[in-house]
Amino acid sequence: MYNGRMKKTIALLLILLLCFASVFSEDLKTGESENETVLQEDISESETEEGNEGKSRPTVALVLSGGGAKGIAHIPIIEALERYGIPIDKVYGTSMGALIGGLYAAGLSPGEMRDIVIGNDLTQLFTVFDSEGYTEVLDAFDFNTNNVLSISLGQGIGGVNGFIDDYLVLNFFNKYIGNVPDNIDFDTDLVVPFECNAADMLTGDEYVFTKGNLITAMRSSMSLPLIFEPVILEDGSVYMDGGIVSNYIVHQAVAEGYDIIIVVTLNAYGKNQFTAENYKTLSGTAGSTLQTVLKNVSKGEVEMADYWFSPDLSGYGTLSFAEAKGILARGDREVEEQKAKLEEIASLFTEDQKEYKDPDRIGEYYVRFAERPVKDHKASKEKRHEDLMGRTRVSIGLYGSGGYGFFLKQEEYVEPTPPTRALYPTLSLRAFIKDLNQSRFSFDVRLKLALNKTTQFHLLNLLRLTDDRGERAFALARLKGEIGSRSFVTDKSATRRDNIIESLVGLDLGVMVTNERNHSAQFYFTMDNTWDEATRWDYDISGESKRRYAFVPSLTISAVYYPGYDNGFFSKSGARVDFLAKGGINTTTNKWFYNLGLAGEYTLKLSDKVSIWADATAYSGRGSTILRETFEEYGGWDGVPGYAIGSRYAEFINGGLGVQVNLNTGFVSSFIALVVRAGIKSSIKYGWANWIVLNPDFKSMVPFSSLEPWDWDIGASIGYGFSTPVGDLIFGAGFNKNLQLALYVEMT
Repeated sequence: MYNGRMKKTIALLLILLLCFASVFSEDLKTGESENETVLQEDISESETEEGNEGKSRPTVALVLSGGGAKGIAHIPIIEALERYGIPIDKVYGTSMGALIGGLYAAGLSPGEMRDIVIGNDLTQLFTVFDSEGYTEVLDAFDFNTNNVLSISLGQGIGGVNGFIDDYLVLNFFNKYIGNVPDNIDFDTDLVVPFECNAADMLTGDEYVFTKGNLITAMRSSMSLPLIFEPVILEDGSVYMDGGIVSNYIVHQAVAEGYDIIIVVTLNAYGKNQFTAENYKTLSGTAGSTLQTVLKNVSKGEVEMADYWFSPDLSGYGTLSFAEAKGILARGDREVEEQKAKLEEIASLFTEDQKEYKDPDRIGEYYVRFAERPVKDHKASKEKRHEDLMGRTRVSIGLYGSGGYGFFLKQEEYVEPTPPTRALYPTLSLRAFIKDLNQSRFSFDVRLKLALNKTTQFHLLNLLRLTDDRGERAFALARLKGEIGSRSFVTDKSATRRDNIIESLVGLDLGVMVTNERNHSAQFYFTMDNTWDEATRWDYDISGESKRRYAFVPSLTISAVYYPGYDNGFFSKSGARVDFLAKGGINTTTNKWFYNLGLAGEYTLKLSDKVSIWADATAYSGRGSTILRETFEEYGGWDGVPGYAIGSRYAEFINGGLGVQVNLNTGFVSSFIALVVRAGIKSSIKYGWANWIVLNPDFKSMVPFSSLEPWDWDIGASIGYGFSTPVGDLIFGAGFNKNLQLALYVEMT
């Protein structure tokens, strides 16, 4: 129900990811180069080499290159080698090749690996940004947080050493190969001997992992610079992606004396890679340049191999994890096209020497390693939160919503119901600077523009009073203002129109207490000054015009509790509870006013693709619309379906159930969601049939006494949306029991 559950993301990161994705996504058509040379030596069964003593048949090394999501294509090649009986004596991996190679070396079959890459949301594994370790301080009934840019600043730019947190990746490894002991010899203790490389960032040299912790070795080999955190071991050594120094470690297989070296390359080796078109755009130039760098870093490596496979992965990029089935299909096609090559390799072995394995076998890994408790790396997220507390953090948000409503049955249109067509677009901007320059000061600036000519702004200054890493107290000073019309109607055919202009300037003074993780509370005194000019047109008769001023002091208590809450339209889990109580007096009319609000939501993750949620909101307000600071939308995706965005009532109670399905269509995931809500509302609607702006004529000041049991409603909405690195977007349509239809688009 919230109009702004955020998936915190970073625009700068998006640019970096696109640049790196373009490095690996300049794929080419299949087909071997005219200059391809297959280096095949006469192999004698009696020949022995160091590291391969006692072998009575040719020894085989399989080298798997890096390439991000395209590395999924390694699986069909491994599967084919097994199907042809070609033994694999050792696997060498780089980056994604280290991930696939490590899983295989631990004892997982190709069939198991297929199930893993299809059955998991690998996109999430490799795009969970570092902000996962930091939770924004949320305000009650404020559901728009920062979604465009959110970065930490420490010693210079980058108080963090990688944009993507690794705790999900580590949990993924521990789920599937967590039983592999921590300190092993990769040559003797694994099902298949294994090595992977990484860049030693202290020396600039290549480092090859041959022993130790398998998960650490795989994680080190795939630490793409600036994107993943580097791996820092207890001895102080620092490792990053092996592709920095060599995308294929063929030289390692040659040095260890393997007779047959097979390489799987994902970067169109041997083809004419670029055209002039590549250099007509910034991303194309960056990608082609970096691709050339990588090619030269690994220059000569593939030529040292005896055989190589290069699936056509054009159209797929580094982050195309959601396209696992398509990438697997391209790998299968490469196997089909390279039958002759596979048969040639297989002919080098007698039937007795061949090793046929069931590609769908299950159990080899589980038999070899004793079961032990799976580690949970969520603690790293908590540690990251502690690291980020007190650091300067800059965040920017951009939000918007628009609704269009009309009646399906025109004859049911009766005044003062809103006109048959009404448009309520809004746009909000927010910038938040936390712990400015490592000081005790934080600033939050917001500007909200409604195209009905309403403008709101607020400037919040927080002065940190305590240094505790748990609960932190802040002095709060907030300057705010608003001017505009709350009775906007854009339907030019309306026969009756109210045009009420209000303005407000106010100052909040108080305190805020929060642990910057899952709860915050505010208590403050408000000094508001309001003005209004009311002009009424009733058909062709002009009404009176007058101006009022009022000083309105008030007290407010607000709190929000959000354990495990994942902000954004498409939150998969977590809960949130919001509470607001505000009371004051209008000194011009000597009438009291108040705002009371309570809202709750709980989201349950059923699977990686499906989540359900339940939510409820209760709101009661007395006083003018401009004095209301809480939930203003009865309609839209977060309200009762059938009402357009901007429907405002004095009080209402509603609740509902929803379900969402992740269609998992790539780096930018798409969702389809369905929600059903029901509720009752008051007969007093702000801004439409309300002539007395500052103090509407309520029959009673008792909360919820204006609710009309007969004015109940129920409706359903269906929406299609996207979750992107810079926020969520949803297009929805809903209808209610009165056959009102609303179309809306919302961004958070």
